[in-house]
Amino acid sequence: MPIFSASQIGSALAAFIVLTPAGVGGADQPPPYTSATEAYRQGASFMKSGEMTSAVPALEYAATRGVLGAQLKLARLYAKGRDVPQDDAKAFYYYQHIADQYADIQPSSPIAQYVGEAFSALGRYYVGGIPAVPLHPDPVYAVGLFRHAGAYFGYADAQYQLGRLYLTGSGVEKNETIAANWLAMAARKQHPGAQAVLGGMLWRGEGVSQRQVRGLALLMLANENAKTSVDDVEWIGRRYQETVALADKSTRKQAEALLPTLGGPRTAATTVKISPSTRGAPPPTRTLAKPAQEPSLSAMEEPRLGPVDVIPPAAMGMSVGFGASESGLGGLQP
Repeated sequence: MPIFSASQIGSALAAFIVLTPAGVGGADQPPPYTSATEAYRQGASFMKSGEMTSAVPALEYAATRGVLGAQLKLARLYAKGRDVPQDDAKAFYYYQHIADQYADIQPSSPIAQYVGEAFSALGRYYVGGIPAVPLHPDPVYAVGLFRHAGAYFGYADAQYQLGRLYLTGSGVEKNETIAANWLAMAARKQHPGAQAVLGGMLWRGEGVSQRQVRGLALLMLANENAKTSVDDVEWIGRRYQETVALADKSTRKQAEALLPTLGGPRTAATTVKISPSTRGAPPPTRTLAKPAQEPSLSAMEEPRLGPVDVIPPAAMGMSVGFGASESGLGGLQP
């Protein structure tokens, strides 16, 4: 069974048909690119120079032929809506292709972080839904996606999202202690949102023993790390300023002294280059409707891993090494 059933997609299939790559002509016309790899390279080059009207068709040509790098670039472009009009349905479509192809790839693989990103992005969409498709909110299903990304791939944002769901009781039974465990995993990886939320919990003593010095230190660290994150910088900055205003001089000094033990602000992440030849077969027709003009692929340079089910929450548990007690916060303890 594929990780996304037809019943979950519903009427979204009609919207996905518009993703047929621009420039693909009839049978009597030559292909617009010599290969999917060449299309990817051209698309990436056009994208780098800001020529999006040329970049998108090239990337779409490569993406519908299984090029992972093209699928990922398009998913990010449509999700963010900065260089192209935001289109969550298209972003969902490409993230789903990635997740369906690589769900069981080894966590040690150089592309594992990108697969984790795809699962985490899909989880976000299932939390909020996509009204235009429509894709209805399903936080319970989102939890399964976040668990696979967070526990199997160790993807920090998925761990953060799980922590937030446990705090609100959305899709899972509310549990602040388990929430703190997931947030601690992401905080160790310098995820600013996780550091800010966990720091606030430690400052106030919510779900964990109150440790104001450590909580303030995490908020300080989150404030620095958020400067590299467009999504988190504003609310983290406000939370940091509010907490610092409540702290006395001694607490602030102790928190500053604690910062080196927490790893310090993150530096620019090392990017693993996705080879344009990293490809997987298109998802089966039972999962998504294929564009009408998409030609079949006779050979793939990386075999498809096959349809899989998302590992259910009960099977994953807290197997990544964190218990439900406060001692599970490990390196975040004084």
